[in-house]
Amino acid sequence: MLLELDKLAHLEETSWRQKSRVLWLKEGDNNTKFFHKMANSNRRRNFMEKLEVGEVMYSVDSDIRDMAVQFYESLYTEKEAWRPDVDDLPFAVIGETDRNLLESRFEKDEIFQVVQDMQGDKSPGPDGFTMAFFQKCWSVIEKDLLGFFDEFYEQGTFASSLNATFVTLIPKKRNALNIQDFRPISLIGSIYKILSKVLANRLRKVLDGLISESQNAFVGGRQTLDSVLIANECLDSRIKCRLPGVVCKLDIEKAYDHVNWNCLIYLLERMGFGGKWQRWIKYCISTVRFSIMVNGSPSGYFESSRGIRQGDPLSPLLFLLIMEVLSRMLCRTEENGLIRGFQAGNSPSNGISVSHLLFADDTIVFCDAEPEQLLHLRMVLSCFEAVTGLGVNMAKSELVPVGEVPNVSQLADILCCRIGVLPLMYLGLPLGASFKASSVWNPILEKIERRLASWKKLYLSKGGRLTLLKSTLASLPTYYLSLFTIPKHVAARIERLQRNFLWGGLGDGFHHHLVAWKTVCSPLAQGGLGVRRVEVINQALLGKWMWRFGKEDTHLWRKVIVSKYGLEWGGWISKKPKGTHGCSLWKGILTGWDFFSQQVELVAGVGSRIRFWHDYWCGDVTLKNMFPRLYACSSSQNASLASCLTSSNVGEVRAWQVTFIRDFNDWEVEEVFAFFKFIQSKIPSTVEPDEMRWKLHSSGVFDSKSFYQAIAGKQVSTFPWRAIWRVKAPRQVSFFMWSAAWGKILTCDNLMRRGFTMVGWCCMCRAAGETGNHLLVHCSFAVDLWSSVLQTFGVFWVFPESITALISGWYNYFGKQNSEIWNLVPLCLMWCLWRERNNRTFEDKEQSLPKLVELFYGLLFDWARVWGLTKETSLAAFVVSLSVSHSIV
Repeated sequence: MLLELDKLAHLEETSWRQKSRVLWLKEGDNNTKFFHKMANSNRRRNFMEKLEVGEVMYSVDSDIRDMAVQFYESLYTEKEAWRPDVDDLPFAVIGETDRNLLESRFEKDEIFQVVQDMQGDKSPGPDGFTMAFFQKCWSVIEKDLLGFFDEFYEQGTFASSLNATFVTLIPKKRNALNIQDFRPISLIGSIYKILSKVLANRLRKVLDGLISESQNAFVGGRQTLDSVLIANECLDSRIKCRLPGVVCKLDIEKAYDHVNWNCLIYLLERMGFGGKWQRWIKYCISTVRFSIMVNGSPSGYFESSRGIRQGDPLSPLLFLLIMEVLSRMLCRTEENGLIRGFQAGNSPSNGISVSHLLFADDTIVFCDAEPEQLLHLRMVLSCFEAVTGLGVNMAKSELVPVGEVPNVSQLADILCCRIGVLPLMYLGLPLGASFKASSVWNPILEKIERRLASWKKLYLSKGGRLTLLKSTLASLPTYYLSLFTIPKHVAARIERLQRNFLWGGLGDGFHHHLVAWKTVCSPLAQGGLGVRRVEVINQALLGKWMWRFGKEDTHLWRKVIVSKYGLEWGGWISKKPKGTHGCSLWKGILTGWDFFSQQVELVAGVGSRIRFWHDYWCGDVTLKNMFPRLYACSSSQNASLASCLTSSNVGEVRAWQVTFIRDFNDWEVEEVFAFFKFIQSKIPSTVEPDEMRWKLHSSGVFDSKSFYQAIAGKQVSTFPWRAIWRVKAPRQVSFFMWSAAWGKILTCDNLMRRGFTMVGWCCMCRAAGETGNHLLVHCSFAVDLWSSVLQTFGVFWVFPESITALISGWYNYFGKQNSEIWNLVPLCLMWCLWRERNNRTFEDKEQSLPKLVELFYGLLFDWARVWGLTKETSLAAFVVSLSVSHSIV
């Protein structure tokens, strides 16, 4: 019965978690009441009491449903019978190898990997099956699923019911009423979702060669922040050269919903996709049947004749192909001199001109502040709409002047858009903001404060707060921190918000901060809580740019940086920017290069990018520092590694050819011999290009976690962190134990240190002053409780002086395999003592020792059952099992 209740409680909690979508509480305290509050909050926000369609407000449920269905049925219906093509526009074409890859037979491992990689508890489609079902029941459904893929491969079709789709309407803002203020997200069937994901994985492998470098979405190696960095660097160059210009931020209206199918299939053909692949894609997008979810239930069931679905794994990649039309049109317009982009760098001959950047439907265009160029841009956008069906919503688009643009109103009238100002938001980040401007961080600070306001401290223990702090609160600024250098005072304010939330939750009252913030931010193994320091994680995240610079030779963002600042020897990093920061971001990123370079070693291949004496290619010390006397005698101190080798041809033996300016004396011969012996063992074994290797990770690939640890520094610590955080205890208990181990729980001695006036006697024994060590270990009442428990385990124990020493010696006393319940005992017992102390102090309630012993075993039994550490079904049997199992050991 108890096991069944536990199971039902777990199912209830899972149900509330799925409804509330609070994924950041996955590892937090198990608090169904909190989940319930959050779920109700979301349900109230998403419930449609009224809906405005076509300037008419509807409040009757049936009317709301009918109008929602009519609106989306019209939205997904193609209005034009014919659209022009773009035969004269050049597109990249995939090769025969890629074509065969796309149309190869579906493999079992390929399908299985897709199923395993998908998130199990995402909202299901009309069939009601989540991916968790397929993951858990793979052995049962494997044969049928593979049969479905074989049939689709041969026939290119499947049952149309598998492509049924629920469209759920997600409000874009609070109190949304107009139907335009809702974002339609498609919940697709599970079988189709697996098929679509398999096709998307194949398509992603060939996209890099098809998509122009101005697009940075969903293509391997290209990232969202690339566009923001490029835009800021180009804008910085434009501002500093004092040439007027404009930035046009364009809003593609209903981007996915307006995609013309014929245009998409035409593009697939132009780009060299095979006939089978074209038929597959056409069938997937054209057999959709929609039902609109209104207040939790579906309405309507209709076909479509245009659009691709948000929520379909294929859609983002297919949309890239559509947006490639706009990119090619703008490139052609720039090539013909009809518009001029912004130049990165000061040299017209070597600089790179950037006229546009695309990230999915986020489009930004750079050009001169001339009416003719805006007219040509307007014509390009009209042609793009005629071909693809995608129009620009000029009412939501912006034209932002750069420099002195007296005719900005005239230019905005040409596009029929509004006038904006710098800085403007682009991809969620500021564009054109001055370096280290505090206002840049206001959205982050406001977001943190809003999130704090939504968390009710009454439903969160300190363990729950810690989980939210580490999983959600600390991650909110990550996007900004990955590109912008945070000012010290902003970092301090963010950490102050985090600190206040951890120790007191939300509220104006005073709360004790028990442990120093520096300690809190230390790793668990060093006695901290593993909370990340904002400035340090900022440096660690920015380090990725320096790593990518040395690895990504062909990416547009790197070309822009090289064009603007030039290259240092070897091409591993750019030259240091000179002059003022402006709105450039690269100067701030590059401030961490000196420390970063110490964590990198160069793997020699050809050797043309490595300096023989100066670079780290043969260990943690350069040859210059290892053999300073020989370096001083070198005839070419800045020689490359390649120039010091006799051959770099494949198959030929390579030998050293190091020359010096003089002959060596007899007393120098030994050092010369050691030098040549050392470098002889370091002859590169390959003639591949030189590479960088990250020394802090075994894979040799950069990761921000290891860089963070290197910046933060490591300290030797004897803190018993495993005995606190590795045991399977509730998070709030582990947090209490951590505070107690530091001697920081609010016992009388600590309260008096903080200025409180009190007697200070232990309320349990009334014979000594109350300290943490006394209360939880040496108090006569505590000793009696410890003795009773140890007697059950059949163990004799000599108690050390401190809590820290006790749990250090206690952990894994019976060996790693037999100590899981044993490891819980000190946490459970001290937690019981602490609760008893608080009951006596604040509620004037007192329990006898036998009652407290019973409470301890009941709590230990509950924990053991929750974590599956015992098979016993009764408390009595559980207590007996403790004595038997540990006496055998």
